Amino acid sequence: MNYLLDLLQGLGVAAAAGASPFLPLAVAALAGLANLGADYEGTSFSFVESPVLLALAVVLAVAALIARRRLETQTAERVLLGLGVVFGAVVAAATVADRSDVWWPALIAGGVVAFVVGTAVQALLRRTRARLEDEQRTLLSIGGALGAALVALLSVVLPPLGALAVAAGVWLFVGGRRQDTTKHAGLRILR
Repeated sequence: MNYLLDLLQGLGVAAAAGASPFLPLAVAALAGLANLGADYEGTSFSFVESPVLLALAVVLAVAALIARRRLETQTAERVLLGLGVVFGAVVAAATVADRSDVWWPALIAGGVVAFVVGTAVQALLRRTRARLEDEQRTLLSIGGALGAALVALLSVVLPPLGALAVAAGVWLFVGGRRQDTTKHAGLRILR
């Protein structure tokens, strides 16, 4: 049962990291430092609860919000998605490694969840930003980062909520793919 709860907690944080990589990593580091639902000390992932990692994650989150306009390119989105996948995989594995020696499945699952959720969220944000003015885009970026931090925090405090975060991300991914397919099918009819 502990393995399942740890996995759900890690996957919830991984889903949040896929959506916005830095603040969920800061939440995981803070949770480890405070021994709130996670204790990475004594594992191969003890660096996750480092105060240096916590400070670096917060600084990078602020820098990403300041450089928001530059991060709205396709290349920057891919880099952020890659960081989210790495952070999500590491945090999921670290969470499971707290009470189990078999942490590698969480590493893979965390990376996959972060990728699926990150891809879905980026597509949604791209479509939404296209209709917004600059100030509204800034608010959307801030809201997205804070929302990801909240999902990570809720997943740490109540691990079963991690399953809801993953399910919501998969639903968003499938819905976005379906919408893209429908849009392109309509364009083929016009030919």
